[in-house]
Amino acid sequence: MQGAEPFFLPGGSVGCLCLHGFTASPAEVRWLGEHLAGQGYTVYGARFAGHGTHPTDVARIHWRDWIASALDGYALLRAQCESVVVIGHSMGGLVALALAADQTVDAVVALAAPIKLGRQVALARWLRYVYPYSDQSDTSGLQETVRAEQARRGEPVIGRVRYDVWSTAALAQLYALARVVDGRLSQIRAPLLLIYSKADPTVPVHLADYVAERVSSSAVERAILEQSGHILPQDVEREDVFQFVTDFVQRRVKMATLDANST
Repeated sequence: MQGAEPFFLPGGSVGCLCLHGFTASPAEVRWLGEHLAGQGYTVYGARFAGHGTHPTDVARIHWRDWIASALDGYALLRAQCESVVVIGHSMGGLVALALAADQTVDAVVALAAPIKLGRQVALARWLRYVYPYSDQSDTSGLQETVRAEQARRGEPVIGRVRYDVWSTAALAQLYALARVVDGRLSQIRAPLLLIYSKADPTVPVHLADYVAERVSSSAVERAILEQSGHILPQDVEREDVFQFVTDFVQRRVKMATLDANST
């Protein structure tokens, strides 16, 4: 799909791995990545397996394939950067938390991570045999918001780069991933920033507290938005999101450096 390519923005010794959401593409987190690159960080925007090609491709994917996609990006950054921060939106937030539980991560940011999903998603495991696909076209005002920003930036005005048709089998894998990550929250010890929105119709804002209360991180920060829908890196408060993430990364990397020098 046009605009669905992974992106690599070379910079300094701190690497930022940016992970997009379910049925979306790296375009969803590219503006965030460009903002971070503008601060001197090395940034890689990974593309999850089955995404950015054709909706039928994601139907055959297991949640472990999404973890593997992120691990490729993590390995790329770890090989050339002194520090690696993992930043994920929605499903990407779940994967970011999973990496933080299993890998050496210097800090992690989860944007609207759906650690708990509704009953309808829980039923996807069985519904996939009856309703293999569903129309999930974006009829919200976000499409126009994204197009307007693309025009302002001088980019191709193509709107959101995502699947309008969703695989029910893939939705079942998203539910399985959320359950796995929920069970691993206590293994997360890296500094953590949670960004959620009160106006998000998909992921309730109280899940920020749910995650914060279950991780073992010594430093957990929260940033709560007021107006944004679910797609935080592209919605009306995106600049606030960019600044929250940048400030957190700068602060945590500085503290890690001070700790290393003191020892």
